[in-house]
Amino acid sequence: MGKLKQHGPTIILVALFGIIVFTRLHTYREPLERDITTYAVIAHEMLSGKALYRDLWDHKPPAIHVTYAAAELIAGYGRNSIFLMNVAAAALTMLACYWVGSGASGGRMAGCFAAALWALTSGNLALEGNQPNTEVFLNVCLATAFGLLTRATTAKLGLPRAIMVGLLFGAASLYKYIVVVHAFLLIAVYLASCRPQSRKRALIECGMVAATGVVIWGLVFAYFFSCGSGLAFVEAVFSYNRYYSSHGWDLNVMQTHGRLSLPPETFLVMLPLAIVALFGIVHGLMFERRERWVLLVTYLIASGIVSVMPGWFFPHYFQLWLPALAIGSGWAVVSLKHALPFRLAWVSHTAGSAACAAVVLMQIPDLLLPAEEWSVKKYGPIFVDTELMANRINGLLPPDASFYEWGDESGLYFSSKRRPLSGVLFSYPMVGGMLADKLSQCLLVDLERAKPELVVVSKVTLTATLPSHPIVQWLQDNYRVFANTPAFFLFARKQSSLDLAEVKQAEKRQMPIATIQGVK
Repeated sequence: MGKLKQHGPTIILVALFGIIVFTRLHTYREPLERDITTYAVIAHEMLSGKALYRDLWDHKPPAIHVTYAAAELIAGYGRNSIFLMNVAAAALTMLACYWVGSGASGGRMAGCFAAALWALTSGNLALEGNQPNTEVFLNVCLATAFGLLTRATTAKLGLPRAIMVGLLFGAASLYKYIVVVHAFLLIAVYLASCRPQSRKRALIECGMVAATGVVIWGLVFAYFFSCGSGLAFVEAVFSYNRYYSSHGWDLNVMQTHGRLSLPPETFLVMLPLAIVALFGIVHGLMFERRERWVLLVTYLIASGIVSVMPGWFFPHYFQLWLPALAIGSGWAVVSLKHALPFRLAWVSHTAGSAACAAVVLMQIPDLLLPAEEWSVKKYGPIFVDTELMANRINGLLPPDASFYEWGDESGLYFSSKRRPLSGVLFSYPMVGGMLADKLSQCLLVDLERAKPELVVVSKVTLTATLPSHPIVQWLQDNYRVFANTPAFFLFARKQSSLDLAEVKQAEKRQMPIATIQGVK
């Protein structure tokens, strides 16, 4: 019995890891959304020698592309590397939740409940948590940094740990630099919570955290400028993102009078965790040492700010709340145990177990769905259509032929295993915005050089593109439509082998071959 108690947390963590692997395996074949495939395609091109931002345009900071490139080096280009990142990030965050939960007077029971609630909610369908978008990597860094700060409320942080906190916040900011909100608020609260006699030491520690972050970003700037990509890096990651965020706020907030366009089920799986954590926060602020609870509230507030700050309210942004709620729930279970008489200690275990059971029951219907249905429920049929189109492209073109997609579905390149002929993979920065003319001209140069036999055009993108747009004009001069699907038009280059073959087929069917004017 003693050995079981000693090794109990290890057994629980191994079982939870098995749950993470099982749930991610369930959606291994899910048609991947465009963020995931864009990161994968860009990483693959980086490993082939192209320079990020100079040759490959994206407005995300570089850590996500580096992470995908590292995973490809380990597991290859394709779904295996996606699965590896998915499981690794979820498992690391689970360990962070256990470590943070068991620290700051929480104990192993709090750590186990925190880890369990994270493992059971992290792959939630409504939060789009079952695939490795940026937030899964942010959660690893932020939860661990939070843990270091909470443990410092009972023992000094010290310079080595301060540097570690700076490294974690710095790494997180290289995925999304707006998480500087977490760093600023948590460090400010940590500093305010220190006793007056420790304030000078705490100021030095906080300065070390800030200095570490500055050094990290200084090295990043130095790297890109030394490679000749510095101006492109600044333009994409900082200048364009200011436009992207302001456009998001105008489109999704101002025009909807502040209403979030998110279905209620996005937050449903968080509800049991929020109820349990709320009890812990209220009880902790009233009857316990407040420092860790104030830090937890700060973590939750910072995660909310960062989730809505871009102005685009995608469900996966709100995954940032999950680790904080899981840790808070674990702490709350132990707080409840200490608040109750010994004979009623079972109530605390029951509360934690009930929260775990509730999130499992909520998600059972989703776990019974096939992987393809997960994609349809989250995004509609677009990514299913993208995979079907990728298969069709491989049937239309010889292995060495190229194509381009005027749209945002980088999954066409990922699923067809064909390299993009341009580093401008998606159309939305060319349809509108501060870089539309510049990127369109860069794309035209690439298209004129490669002269692809096939151009796939997204119907949604074509509807949003002005007839006078240079890419539309180029398509009109050089291509004609030979087929369409619910999501795409297919254009063949005039007088190419594909065009001649399709003209012959159209003559047999007595159907006309259209130009882009016809489809517009």
